Amino acid sequence: MSARSAGGHAATATPETDREAALPERPSGPATARGKEGGTRPASAPARPAGDPMARYLDLLGLKPGATLDAVNIAYFTVVKRFPENPTEEDEARMQELKRAYDILRRAYVPPAKKSMLVLLDKRRLIPLLGVTSIALVGMLVYLNWGTIRLKMTHYEPGAVLRLKSAALPFGTIVGYESVHQFPAGAPGAAYEVRLDGKADTVWVAERLIVNGMVPVTK
Repeated sequence: MSARSAGGHAATATPETDREAALPERPSGPATARGKEGGTRPASAPARPAGDPMARYLDLLGLKPGATLDAVNIAYFTVVKRFPENPTEEDEARMQELKRAYDILRRAYVPPAKKSMLVLLDKRRLIPLLGVTSIALVGMLVYLNWGTIRLKMTHYEPGAVLRLKSAALPFGTIVGYESVHQFPAGAPGAAYEVRLDGKADTVWVAERLIVNGMVPVTK
């Protein structure tokens, strides 16, 4: 098959030229590139900022880097309200993606004070911290109640010779003890019966005064 050209010469049509003529024209729009899933995307699509890991999630909500937490909240709930009441599977997948992005952004916007508390509550740091705190509390309790603890830990048997902490000479000798002794005045309480040094007389002295104000005489 042949056709005459504009100069009067005959042009011969070959099967290759017939096949090229039958192909549809390619669109003159932007070039496309194949994605990982086999789809296509515009080759000139802008790349997301690599320096900000939150940029991708902000982009899903239509926000730019630097958006405030209030802007994130408003954008998320605005987008969610646009979904139909009976969403398709594609809508459901989109909603899940948006919810995940919103959760990540919300955690990233936690105030610094709360972040500090979260760091303290980290398991790797919580156990040593609790240990140090417990030791400090026990030490504080012992310090505040040392007088009572000494009363429980100290008991003098009959025959023990005691002196005042501020004196060098003996005060007296223990001859008896009552866990509940009724004094002439005041409430009853634990007391020691002490025979005064160099005398036959005995006096009852409150246990607290004996333990906190006297010490044994060393021979």
